[in-house]
Amino acid sequence: MTVAIITGASSGIGAEFAKHYAKRVDELWLVARRKERMIELGDSLGVKYRVISADLCKKEGINAIRQALESEKPKVKYLVNAAGFGDFGGFDEIDESKVEMMIDLNVKATVLITHMVVPYMERGGRIIELGSGSCFTPLPYFNTYSSGKVFVLHYTKSLNHEIKKYGVRATCFCPGWVHTEFLGKATAKEGVTRPRDNAMKPLLSCEKVVAGCVRASDKGRTMYVTNWYTKLQHVLFKIVPDPILTHLWLGMLEKKNEK
Repeated sequence: MTVAIITGASSGIGAEFAKHYAKRVDELWLVARRKERMIELGDSLGVKYRVISADLCKKEGINAIRQALESEKPKVKYLVNAAGFGDFGGFDEIDESKVEMMIDLNVKATVLITHMVVPYMERGGRIIELGSGSCFTPLPYFNTYSSGKVFVLHYTKSLNHEIKKYGVRATCFCPGWVHTEFLGKATAKEGVTRPRDNAMKPLLSCEKVVAGCVRASDKGRTMYVTNWYTKLQHVLFKIVPDPILTHLWLGMLEKKNEK
């Protein structure tokens, strides 16, 4: 039995990956907290699927995937770590519990799930780790999230050297601002420093960026950066000094004390 394991599958990028991989495997394993949303998605795709309702910020959530692997011993063809969480705001504007959640979900869960899944992957298997266009330069007031994505990018690049013996390749997916629930949740809290609404445009189509990432992953690319705007940012981040980039970023922000 071949499977695709997709975290963050209840909406947005994760759900879109599920749509792409549904016909490529015998069974989809959908992982997220919202069970009803995943059942709705699985039913709409008309394929065999398994729902693993789990909070990946917690050890019990991680172990739910481990137990399913040990029980079924599937051949994993695709792993997509699309679960992610982010909040805007300074270190004194974000609760410590939210900081911990970002690290646990965006970094810790990504590593642990990858580590446990790789031994079950067949040759030619593909891993997609959710990075971000924010991982190319320091971003004050988006610090914990963007720094975590720097880790994911470096982790993915290094991982590729370690998993050659399995015949598996990993791709770090680095999108810009995508039209999903993520931005609404990240900017939901009033009175914190965050980007102005017009600074987060153009919003990219979730369908298009995921389709592009699937093609890049099929080709075995280590990183996939989305549209021309994000690609231009990636190039500029390589040649422009960090203080200048940070200054430009700060000019895009709406400070909490502004009218």
